[in-house]
Amino acid sequence: MYFYDVNNPEKLWIHLHGLATNVLGGKIAFLRKYFRGNSLFSFFAMDMDYEKHTTTNTLDILEILIKGFSSKYKEIVLCGSSHGAYITLNYIRRKPLLNVKKIILLAPSYNTLDLMIKEFGKEKLKDWLEGKEELTIIEEGREVTFVKDWATDILAKDYEIIREGKVYFPKEPPVEIVIMHGKRDEIVPIELSELFTKNVKVKRFLKVDDGHQLNESLERYIDKLL
Repeated sequence: MYFYDVNNPEKLWIHLHGLATNVLGGKIAFLRKYFRGNSLFSFFAMDMDYEKHTTTNTLDILEILIKGFSSKYKEIVLCGSSHGAYITLNYIRRKPLLNVKKIILLAPSYNTLDLMIKEFGKEKLKDWLEGKEELTIIEEGREVTFVKDWATDILAKDYEIIREGKVYFPKEPPVEIVIMHGKRDEIVPIELSELFTKNVKVKRFLKVDDGHQLNESLERYIDKLL
């Protein structure tokens, strides 16, 4: 499923939702309504089904989308939420920017695999981490199954942005970066964004009094993100 709202002929916002969610979440509903009301951006979001594809596959598909949209739109904002931000950061590291002029990261994950290992334990994930079997977990109230080469792809390609307290990202990014992270985030600690911004030049880092979903903050601070 996808949403594509043509509100502005020159500017497009591409939104990547979080892990094990879809395009029916609250952030996408708010942004669609917001941009329809002011025509600042056209808007595109699709179900990414991250768990069914490796990060490499996801980045390849995103590259195709951005190439296509760059032929139509002069300015693209790439916005990633949680694991969507992980994909966004890896896109910036490894793929052609074309008309991507800015990235916005909402409660960004910099090390999704490591966070999963800390949550479930390395022993429980052992066979999956070695690419021997799929992994099924309960995420946001539903059963989610990750393909067996999901973890090995991340490890082989060094997709984790933060590893063992070190940041693997250009100090001077090729595009403007804006980050919003909740001080009460219990899924992706805000300390990771603090570490990232100490090592990478960002345009703005908004620390807000909110949790991981940013339910109270996105609407309140959308103008600052833009």
